[in-house]
Amino acid sequence: MKQINIQYKQHFAEYANPMIIRSVFSTIMYTADRLIAALFIGAGALVATTLVSPLMFLIAAFSSLFISGMGAYVGLLIGRDKTEKANHISSGILILMGVLGLVMAIPSILFSEEVAYFLGARNDFFQLAESYLKIFALSFPLLLVGKGMDVLILNDGSPRYSFILNIVVTVTNLLLNLIAVAVLGWGIEGLAWATVISSAFELLGGIYYFLFRSRTLHLRLPRFKIRIILRILYNGLSDFTMMLVEAVMVFVINMAFIQYLTPGHFEAYAAVSIVITLFYSIHMGATMGLQPILSQMMGRKEYSDLKKILTYSVKKTMLYSAVAYIALLPLISRILTLFIEDPATIQIGTFFYITIGIATMFSNYPLQASMFYTAINRPMESAAISTARTLLLIPALTFMAIKFTQAPGVALGSIIADIFLIIGLFLFMNKQDLSKVKVYE
Repeated sequence: MKQINIQYKQHFAEYANPMIIRSVFSTIMYTADRLIAALFIGAGALVATTLVSPLMFLIAAFSSLFISGMGAYVGLLIGRDKTEKANHISSGILILMGVLGLVMAIPSILFSEEVAYFLGARNDFFQLAESYLKIFALSFPLLLVGKGMDVLILNDGSPRYSFILNIVVTVTNLLLNLIAVAVLGWGIEGLAWATVISSAFELLGGIYYFLFRSRTLHLRLPRFKIRIILRILYNGLSDFTMMLVEAVMVFVINMAFIQYLTPGHFEAYAAVSIVITLFYSIHMGATMGLQPILSQMMGRKEYSDLKKILTYSVKKTMLYSAVAYIALLPLISRILTLFIEDPATIQIGTFFYITIGIATMFSNYPLQASMFYTAINRPMESAAISTARTLLLIPALTFMAIKFTQAPGVALGSIIADIFLIIGLFLFMNKQDLSKVKVYE
């Protein structure tokens, strides 16, 4: 048992911790980006990007069909010593992801006004949202192929290279934002251009890796087999569902804010959401980092340790999140003054941090369980968790909670939803025997 625990710690230290650090660092840099936006453009830029965020979730949903499915499938093949098959299939998937990025970018650029209006952008926020969207959409093909290469780098056994590349890209994005917004005065368009350029930089870093540094996985002549593509899409269905319903959830909550709360509440929520992302980065970063380990263990039929690694990950990240939450409590008001000027709105934001921050602790187990099933190539369980949580429970309960309790309802609806899920998942996963579930190539 002691040896097994040491292996858990080693896997977590080598794969999960770098991904958590990378995700948290990206969150901090994202916060710095929003700070630049608030200081040099205005708080309206925060609201505009928040209004556009459901579309960003939608784009992420379609990309995850390939990224998550490919990562888990390639890990499974490596675990079964079929690396050459993994090489040909993954090369073909990268090309399909580039095409998908173009398909998503073109309508977003051509119909940016219509999309921004549909997402709820009005008055002063409309022009900001539309201007941001039509430039940001240029990054879609670059972002998709770059992220696809990143998951292959992780499965190739190079978490350190992936970590360094993403840190460099994140810092580059921040510096570009400073130059474009603060120095050149390009406004919200500068934020968008910084994302496009940094996405191109990440893609170039991935190309360099596979040309000169790859170990097991290599770029090969693409192989397109409908059956295998559908198999990958099937496995990615779970993360696709999670991101798609996340877009619906954000849209519903945004509408509840517009209907039942004030613009000040929306501004405070937009600012606090930047900080709250830190906790989701910790929770999801751990399972994302462990994906190669979980997928390969499933391929080698090491069933007995899979749930134990998940349990260890949930406990470890809960500790990380609690420490971060407590550490930020005395600082949150000062942090919010960087984004918000009105004292009353800052007070609302502080309340949102206290309540929503607690709510994110309840989301840890459901989020990691969903991504766990994707990693072991069992997308139906993952899709069921995501659908129940973010399409059915959270939107309905949060909308009703906001309607009847106003601001406290934002956190209350999420907490109630996750408590139901935690109980259901605990009972289901305790009974499930992973050695009896079927996983196909």
